[in-house]
Amino acid sequence: MKGSIAVNQDRFPHAKHTGTDPRMLLDGKALTCVSCHAAADVRAGITARPGGAVSGPSVQQHAPCDSCHKDEFAKPPGALCRVCHDSVDPTVRGSAKMKRFPEAGIVQALAANFSHRQHLDSGKMESATGHHVACGDCHARDTVSRDPILPSHKQCLTCHENAPAAKAKLAMDNCAGCHPQRDVEIKRGRIFITGDLKFDHKTHETDKAGAPIACNTCHKGVDESSTRDDMAVPAMEKCAQCHEDDHRTPARVRMDKCSVCHENIDSGTPPANHGVSGALPTDHTLEFRKNHAVQAADKDANCRFCHKELSGRHEDSCFQCHATMRPHDHNLMFRDDHGREAEADGTKCATCHAPETCAACHSIPPRSHTPIAEFRLGGHAEQARFGLTACLTCHTYETTCAQCHRGGR
Repeated sequence: MKGSIAVNQDRFPHAKHTGTDPRMLLDGKALTCVSCHAAADVRAGITARPGGAVSGPSVQQHAPCDSCHKDEFAKPPGALCRVCHDSVDPTVRGSAKMKRFPEAGIVQALAANFSHRQHLDSGKMESATGHHVACGDCHARDTVSRDPILPSHKQCLTCHENAPAAKAKLAMDNCAGCHPQRDVEIKRGRIFITGDLKFDHKTHETDKAGAPIACNTCHKGVDESSTRDDMAVPAMEKCAQCHEDDHRTPARVRMDKCSVCHENIDSGTPPANHGVSGALPTDHTLEFRKNHAVQAADKDANCRFCHKELSGRHEDSCFQCHATMRPHDHNLMFRDDHGREAEADGTKCATCHAPETCAACHSIPPRSHTPIAEFRLGGHAEQARFGLTACLTCHTYETTCAQCHRGGR
């Protein structure tokens, strides 16, 4: 390697280092995984970071990085240091702590591929290792939060180094077997607990009676997951089956205690999908279906906790339901008798209907106006005499009556 390559980012670009860029050749050869990561460390289950020479001056701790980035190591701490260290203070011994790898909750390049389907296949694992693989074999638990920890080489070597059959299929020092050597980014960190949701594995290891809660109680279908992306989020019905069961959970964690799982909601009626059977909230009675307008119009209405399709202001959202479900008074007689309703309170009609709605029908003379020739020549007189307000639903004196009755009595 001639010269020195500058660094302008704080994450290690694996794809660039394992590509065919002429600048990345070391002794005339392209870099491979073992150019930086000691295969012996991988086989021993140790996190095989680059560097770490145990002999010679301290600068050798940065081998082999200093072979390509020689000039960068001669400068004050900068961008190159932040690739591996949280911070660097040359005046304080031990201040240059290494970053956590892989970093949680970010997108991490060259993260390992893993298939739960393959590893939880009892038949395959029995023949390859002599025993079945369970969740706890790979996922150790954090001593404080009890969250399952992302497995490292230490867990993998149990089979892929120590079990001859598994080692023959994929040995620990076959880096490309798990780490895709291409320019891809695979999501890491939590992908289920998002937004204002909170969850603690520590309180879900045993139930109220002390009985252990198996991982697959909540994480159904993991044994059919070939990638991390197709792992399904636990269904709310699964939560409700325990949280609404007095034998398994205490009253303080019932489904109507929203603050148990949500940061921004204290309490309230659980949505339908928070119930064991998907039942409607208790206040959604038959009477509520007809008389929910007052509750829905309230500025603090919580309709959207369940009705995800609603959008915009509360008072503008009703049409999305009522476009397919007519109000209860729109019965078979309503088409012929709605004139009285419109005359009494036209603003009620305007809640759903635009003026064009009326014109779509009333541009055709009503049945009371037939035969139209007789109606125009005097047949309308009796109707106007006894129900003039009905005429004024569509007509005005100035635009209709005065055309013929101008100056008349």
